[in-house]
Amino acid sequence: MRRISLLFSVFFMLFSCAEGTPDSDESCGDGIVNGTEECEPPSEGACNAQCMREVAMCGDGNCEYPETAANCNVDCENTVPCGNGSIDMGEECDGSNLGGQTCEMHGMQSGTIACDADCKIDLAGCLSAVECGNNVVDQQTEACDGTDLGGETCDSLGYSGGILRCHPDCYFDASECIDPSCGNGTVEGTEACDGIDLNGESCISRGFSGGTLKCTEACTIDETGCSSCPNGVREGDEACDTSDFGSRTCLTEGFGGGTLTCTGTCQISTAGCSVCGNNTIEDGEYCEGTNLGGASCSSLGFSGGLLTCNTSCGYDTSQCFSQACGDGNVSGSEDCDGSDLNGATCTSLGFVGGTLGCTNCQHDTSACTMCGNNTVNSPEQCDGSSLGGASCTTLGFDGGTLSCGSNCTYNTSSCYTNSCGNGTITGSEDCDGSNLGGATCISEGFDGGTLSCNSNCTFNTGSCYSCGDYTKNGTEECDGWDYGGATCTSLGYPGGYLSCNSNCTLNTTNCAVCGNGVVQSGEQCDDGNTNNNDGCSSTCTVESNAYRPIRLTGGAGSNEGRVEMYWNGTWYSVCDDNYDSTEQNVADVICRQLGYTGTGHQFIDSYPGLTVDNFIMDDVSCTGTEDYLHRCAHKGTDDCGTGEALGVECMPGEGDVRFVDGPHGMEGRLQVYHSGTWGDVCDDTLENSSSHWYGTYTVCAQMGHKFGSFLDNTYTGSGSFHLDDVSCTGSEIRITDCTHSTWGTHNCGASEAAGMRCSVWTEGNVRLANQTQRNKGRVEILHQNVWGTVCDDGLNTGGTWGDEFTTVACGELGFTAAGSVSVAGSNQGTEPTWIDDVECAGTEATVSACPNDGWAVENCSHYEDVEITCTP
Repeated sequence: MRRISLLFSVFFMLFSCAEGTPDSDESCGDGIVNGTEECEPPSEGACNAQCMREVAMCGDGNCEYPETAANCNVDCENTVPCGNGSIDMGEECDGSNLGGQTCEMHGMQSGTIACDADCKIDLAGCLSAVECGNNVVDQQTEACDGTDLGGETCDSLGYSGGILRCHPDCYFDASECIDPSCGNGTVEGTEACDGIDLNGESCISRGFSGGTLKCTEACTIDETGCSSCPNGVREGDEACDTSDFGSRTCLTEGFGGGTLTCTGTCQISTAGCSVCGNNTIEDGEYCEGTNLGGASCSSLGFSGGLLTCNTSCGYDTSQCFSQACGDGNVSGSEDCDGSDLNGATCTSLGFVGGTLGCTNCQHDTSACTMCGNNTVNSPEQCDGSSLGGASCTTLGFDGGTLSCGSNCTYNTSSCYTNSCGNGTITGSEDCDGSNLGGATCISEGFDGGTLSCNSNCTFNTGSCYSCGDYTKNGTEECDGWDYGGATCTSLGYPGGYLSCNSNCTLNTTNCAVCGNGVVQSGEQCDDGNTNNNDGCSSTCTVESNAYRPIRLTGGAGSNEGRVEMYWNGTWYSVCDDNYDSTEQNVADVICRQLGYTGTGHQFIDSYPGLTVDNFIMDDVSCTGTEDYLHRCAHKGTDDCGTGEALGVECMPGEGDVRFVDGPHGMEGRLQVYHSGTWGDVCDDTLENSSSHWYGTYTVCAQMGHKFGSFLDNTYTGSGSFHLDDVSCTGSEIRITDCTHSTWGTHNCGASEAAGMRCSVWTEGNVRLANQTQRNKGRVEILHQNVWGTVCDDGLNTGGTWGDEFTTVACGELGFTAAGSVSVAGSNQGTEPTWIDDVECAGTEATVSACPNDGWAVENCSHYEDVEITCTP
C-alpha cells in the first residue's frame, strides 16, 4: 500500500508541475543564456560548469564556444565566424544552413527547427511527441518513458536501493527496488529473508542435503552455500563428493602414497593412505628406514653386499654384488671386476687425480686424491694456495716465499738462507734493507715512482709506474682507461665523456657544461639556466614532475600513429633513433602512458606523414619501468630528418578506449575494446545527463589527458555498438566502471555515435594525483610546466579555509562544488611544493586565483600535502 500511495504522490506532483506556473529562476543548464551567464550548455567547449567562459582554456590551440577572436585571439584569430552560412568546426548549424536536420531527427513530433545567433540548433519551434515509448517523458500523462525516468530512482521513491525501471505503459516498475525495511534483521513485506532472519528456511527445506543458507543485501535467498551429498559434484562446504576430490590426493594430505576415499557425508577419508618413513612396513612397502623386513642381499639372490632401503620404501641393491664377482667381467650390479674398472677413473668419480681400485666388485677410491682443489687432504703437504700453515721459516729457512707444487708438495725454491737483512748487498741480493745499490724506478725501466727492497733482498717495484701501462700510479691523473674512479660528474660537470691524454692527465673536453643552453653528451636537457622546478633540473636532467603529454596522430585510431609530445604550447615529434634492444621498452612506456593494457605493443621506424623537421627528443632509451616517455633517457637535440619520426601501435586490452576519424589522437568518435574487437559507444544518456561531462572526463583521464568536450552529432559511426546507456557518476577510473547496458545491447543508429575531444593542462590548472577513484586524490597544480603540491596550512580538518578551497578546487575539476579536505599522509608528493597559506573566498574560478604566499614560497614538508575528495 505504501508503494501505491507513493506512486500516486509522484503522479500528483507531475500533473501539478505541468498545470502550474513555470519556475522563472535563472538556471545554468537550461539551454538558455540569461542573467549573468556567458554561455550554455555548461561544461561544453570552453563553457565551464557555472555557464561562464573557462578563461584557462584560452591558449590550448582549439577555438571552442564561447571563445571568439575578440576574447581569445590566440585560439580564434584564423577561425571562420558564425554567420558565414557554412557549418564550421564547433558549429551545429549556420544561418539557414541546418545541415539537413529536422525536429524529427531530435526526437520531436513535428515543427520548424532553427539556428540561433551562436550557430547552435534551436528546437523552440518543434512540437514535443506525446507518445509512450519515445524515451521522452510527457509531464502531463507519463511518469517515465523507456530509459527516461525523469530523474527518479528507487531511493527517491522511498525504497532503500535497487534498480528502478519504466513499464512499457510509461509508469514506474519498482519490482527490482529494495524494500525500505531490508537490513533491519526482520522479514517484512516482500522480503524473502533479512540478515540472519531466514524466515524459517534452510538448505534442507529448499531441497538440499545440507550446507549454509544465506541472505543477500537485497533480502533475497542465496543458495550458493547449500549442497546435495552425494551427487558426484562438490558443492557448498563439501570437502569431496563420491570421486570428486578437487586437486586433493594422499600426497597433498601429507602422506607418501595411497588412495583417498569420500565418506557418505562428503568428507575426506585418509584410511587408504600410507606414510613411508614411519619405520613401520605398511601395505605397498618393502622396507622402512633400517627395517628391511628380514631381507638381505643374499635373500634377494646376490652373493653378498649391503642391502639398504630407499626413500620410496623400496630395496636399494646398489651395494649388493653377484656371484659372478671375480671373473674379470663387469656384470649385474657390479661397478668393476678385477682390473676391469668399467671405464671409470678417479677423475670421472669427482676426484682430482690418483689411482682407482676395485674391491668386492665395487670402486675403491682410497688411492684417489684431491690435489688441486685448494684443500689439503691426506697425504698432501699443501694444495694450491693452501699451505697448511707452513712457511719458509717453519721449514728451517731464514725467509722467502713458500709455494705449493703441482703434486701438492712444498716448493721451497723461493725460500732463502743467507745474510739478507744485514744492510750489505751480497751474493745474489738485488738490495738489502735501505741499501738499493743506487738503483731507482727509472733505472729499472719505469717513468717514476719509489723503489724499495723486499724482505728477501729483491727489488720491490710496486710503487714504480709507467705512463701508458693502463694503470694509474704515482702523480698520474689517469692512465689509458684507468681514471682512478674519476668521472665528468665527480669533477663537477653534469655528465659527458672523460678521456686520458698521452701524458696521463685527464681530458675534460667532452664533459658537458649544464646551463649553457646546449644539450651536450650526458645531459637530458639544457634550458640555459640551472634552476630547479622548471622542467630541467640544475644537473640538466628532465625533472620527474615535468608535464609533457603525448598523443598518437596519423593512424587508423588514437592507439596508432606518429608519437607527438606537447611542450610550451607546441606539439613536437620524437626521433626514431635509439638502440634496438630498447625499442620494445620505448613502445611499452608510450602505450602505458596512453592507457593501453594489452601486450606486444609495436615500435615503428620512420612513421609516414611528417612534413616538418620538428623534433623534441632523440636517442630515446627506456628501461620499460618509466611512467612517462619524458622520463626516459634521451637527447634534447637531434640529427633527424622528416623521414625519421617515431611511431607506435598500441595493443588494446579489455575495456581500453580510442578515438577514430578525428583530426588527431585526442579527438574523434569514441570506441571501446571488448572480446577482441573495437566497437562504438552510443550517445544515449551521455548526451542528456551529468554523464555528458563525467563520461568525457573519465575517458580522457583513462587515456592520460585532461578532460575536454563531448561532441554530440559530430561523428557518424559504423552502426556496430559495444555499449549503450553509459552513465558515469564522477568516481570512475575507466569507462567500463560506469553503469551501462549489457555488452552489445543497444537501440542506436550510426548517427548516435558518441564523439569527444580531450585537452591538455595549462599554467595554473589543478589535477588529482595518485587516485584510487577519479574524484579523490592529492591536489597538484601546474606551474612552469612542472606539477607541484599544495600545502595544507589553514586547509586541513578544522582549518579556516578548507571548505572554500574544496569548493573552488572541485568546481575547477568539473565536480559539484562540494567535498572534503584532508592531509595526504602516506599519499605524499615530491618536489616542488608550489603554494602555501591558500585563502580562497569560494567564489574564485580557479585555485591559482585564490590568495596565497606566492609560487614556491612555503615552509612545508610533503607530509602536509593536501588531499581532497570531491562530491560528484
